[in-house]
Amino acid sequence: MAKKQVNRYRQLREELGWSREYAADKLGMSDDKLERIENDHQIPNPQDVLIMSDVYKAPGLCNHYCNGTCEIGQKYVPEVKDQELPSIILGLLNSIYAVGDTEKMLVRITADNVIDDDEIPELVHSQYTLEQLSVMIEALQLCIERKIDNGEISKDLYDKEWKKMTEGKK
Repeated sequence: MAKKQVNRYRQLREELGWSREYAADKLGMSDDKLERIENDHQIPNPQDVLIMSDVYKAPGLCNHYCNGTCEIGQKYVPEVKDQELPSIILGLLNSIYAVGDTEKMLVRITADNVIDDDEIPELVHSQYTLEQLSVMIEALQLCIERKIDNGEISKDLYDKEWKKMTEGKK
């Protein structure tokens, strides 16, 4: 018989060593509501998940919700695994290198503005390659957010640099 997977919301709370009552207070919800969420009797709403993500310092919780609970997310949001920075960078570089070949395939496929049946395998391969790049970018963002939450990266300095970088792009 398969072992039932532990509810992710409960797992995060228990990893923090918090009682349900303490967590509910920090989250601004009733003990009963948190219990229902943790026992899979109630699906949290997106706002609850955002709050839990912040309070539990678990940025990956939003991806978990979107990929696993939200009907739209299940179709369009790929699962992003929590990884360490070196693994992410290697995966990201691998994806970037693969994009060069993908670019050539896409130009070849779309040059005549028609996607023929014999071009579909290359199209699917290109789409998959780009999806992998997207997942690695999301994994990097989650890693950065986790490092900010853990105090390994200064949030103020990061936000200041991000603002400088993006202000020139508007």
